[in-house]
Amino acid sequence: MENNTKKTAILETGDRILRMLECFTIEKPEWGVTELSEHLGLYKSVVHRMLVTLEHRGFITQNPQSQKYMLGIKLFELGVVVGNQMNLRTVAKPVMEELCENTKETVMLMIVDGLEGICVEKVESTQSVRYTSPLGKRVPLHAGATTKILLAYLPEDKIDKIISKGLPKFTDYTVSDPDELRKQLQTIRKQGYCISSNDFSLGGMGIAVPIMDHSGEVVAGLSISGLEFRMNDIADSLLRQCQAAADLISRRLGAR
Repeated sequence: MENNTKKTAILETGDRILRMLECFTIEKPEWGVTELSEHLGLYKSVVHRMLVTLEHRGFITQNPQSQKYMLGIKLFELGVVVGNQMNLRTVAKPVMEELCENTKETVMLMIVDGLEGICVEKVESTQSVRYTSPLGKRVPLHAGATTKILLAYLPEDKIDKIISKGLPKFTDYTVSDPDELRKQLQTIRKQGYCISSNDFSLGGMGIAVPIMDHSGEVVAGLSISGLEFRMNDIADSLLRQCQAAADLISRRLGAR
């Protein structure tokens, strides 16, 4: 009985400490003892003891000017560990594998590097005739579903710079007119996805959606890529699956 009571007390103390740490936000990074006491509904003496303990361990520090408490360097160090664990490829790969298994088409992950797109991860379809792209391959951003998704969410000055370098045609369907490309990008941003066919390679089709990080920034494009004749009739279903996968990856990267 005594042991159970002790365990309950330890859990309660741990819960109180975690609740306290969750009080520190970007909007309110500093708290006084009285403020925390009132906010948490705890005695000031209890709050003070917890703060002293956390300060001793480096999780909390005191602002010498305001005398209020703020998060300490230890939490930053732990955040770096979490950040390393949550790198884009590590988070995305298992989701991409499941998406490939369900759709039977190649799934690719692309990011912007400079003024080009680069494929950083892929899971290839096992079908005998399939679409693929080498890892690390650099491609222009104005042709193809995944790259257009990335281009659509870039700052306007960077879009201008890319357009000013010229828009080479890869097929007769590649958009090479700057005004038409801008209209397409506006539509992509409005609908939140891109479906394109034949503009990078004849017979190819891509369905792409953006992936966002904890700050709400688009950090990558996720696509299902394959042959148009196979994907065209089920494009709506493929889009929903791609969106669900991208949402899951984004949440695991901290997006809300």
